[in-house]
Amino acid sequence: MTMRHNRFDGTPVAVGSGERFEDRMRRISAGLLRAATLRADDNSPWFVIRVMSGREIPVNNALDDAGIEALVPMRMGPEYRRRHRVMPARLIPVITGYVLVRFLESDEAFLGISGLDHVIGVLGGYLNPQRVSHFEVNRFKALAEQGALDWERQTVVFRVGETVRVKDGPFAAFTGRIVSCRADGKGDAVVELTVFGGLTPVLTPLAIIERV
Repeated sequence: MTMRHNRFDGTPVAVGSGERFEDRMRRISAGLLRAATLRADDNSPWFVIRVMSGREIPVNNALDDAGIEALVPMRMGPEYRRRHRVMPARLIPVITGYVLVRFLESDEAFLGISGLDHVIGVLGGYLNPQRVSHFEVNRFKALAEQGALDWERQTVVFRVGETVRVKDGPFAAFTGRIVSCRADGKGDAVVELTVFGGLTPVLTPLAIIERV
């Protein structure tokens, strides 16, 4: 015999509160994001969040506006030549698609950060996030400010297929294989890094990689 249940017990979430679902989710996200405003000590490590390519600065600005410590190391990009005109270089992020953040670590803080527009996730995941020491971040930032990571700076010539190790920055000590790069020792390389058991393509300056 088949039994039918035509009656539902309980009350749908947020019904009767006068609050729209979208507003409620926005309020919850804002509450979680506030957890990331709790500052960590100056010698605490940084976390690496992955963002949509080209949205590094907007995400950094959104974090700043929310009172969250964030950093996008910048360098001079390439010069462009169009119709016999030289377009001057402009500042670009050193590592495309990533923003460094630092806060008092908590599940709520990670959830709040991940709810921001253009944020894809946390490198390593919430349970075991990649941590970058404050010493390494400060050194990496100094290299960028000194011009050592500028796109036009001449470095070692690499070839596609070579195995390399990242020397500096949020991916320091990770190894991988060069997928593409220029043949003149300038600019960036796409390196397929082995990160937490998976392969992650990263656009990285030639200046911070070395042959294994």
